[in-house]
Amino acid sequence: MTYSQMRWLAARLGVSVASSEDMDDDTAGVYCETTQSILIDRNMTYRQKRCTLAHELVHWEHGDQACTPMLKTKAECRTRRETAMRLIRPTEYASAEVLCDGHPAGIAEELEVTRQVLDDYRRILHDTIPA
Repeated sequence: MTYSQMRWLAARLGVSVASSEDMDDDTAGVYCETTQSILIDRNMTYRQKRCTLAHELVHWEHGDQACTPMLKTKAECRTRRETAMRLIRPTEYASAEVLCDGHPAGIAEELEVTRQVLDDYRRILHDTIPA
């Protein structure tokens, strides 16, 4: 799903999405349960915006009040996992891995996701494959 499609879906679900140039350096996006709104950093790349909006929409779906990524809360871990699974399809990942010879930066670019989302997806794969 593209960034524009996610914005359209959010609007249909009653979630307001806006962008701002005045966000903290460490903040890509925020979701406010009280106002049912998402704020995205306007200065990010398309891939960053796409991944951030997907991430914040997962917070919305779960009605998360507040998340502090640095604390690695249960809600934040769940949100990162679900974001990765929604943005990366197994068949597309497999094709990108072959096409890019396993290079993470190339795979992330091919899949239009950030390295963090790709790393989260790879962690999920690692954790689900029996040793």
